[in-house]
Amino acid sequence: MKLLMSYIAVCLALLASPLWAGTKSIGKEEVNIRSGPSLKDEILLKAPLGYPVKIEKTKGEWLYVRDWINNRGWVHKTLVSEIPTAVVVVKKANVRSGPGTDKSVVAEVLEGEIYRILDRKGRWLRIGYYHGSEPLGWVRNDMVFGE
Repeated sequence: MKLLMSYIAVCLALLASPLWAGTKSIGKEEVNIRSGPSLKDEILLKAPLGYPVKIEKTKGEWLYVRDWINNRGWVHKTLVSEIPTAVVVVKKANVRSGPGTDKSVVAEVLEGEIYRILDRKGRWLRIGYYHGSEPLGWVRNDMVFGE
């Protein structure tokens, strides 16, 4: 029983490590996402600056990532940033003046648009523009990928 508890504790510690904590973002413009962990592997897609990705595994200096529409591939570690970002996953989402549906709508964001995450409060994310971090407002976390 002690061995089982130790195993569970190690697994939980690994899952709580920074590698598995939420998402990262692409840190350069037009980053190649590849079919394998080398520069010789096929380019599957090009990701823009700020594009949020979930890291699923690592191999040396390479990260295996997944995006909001389940594209998967490899990207070099040096091209990934710790800046928290989110991409809108619904056709249109209301951005509100505060974290709640009772707050006024200040803007609308569209599917595929990328924003920086500035703050979190429960199920709500305060988003802003990537450059300069200018705040836009609050959006529910189920309207975006990347939180």
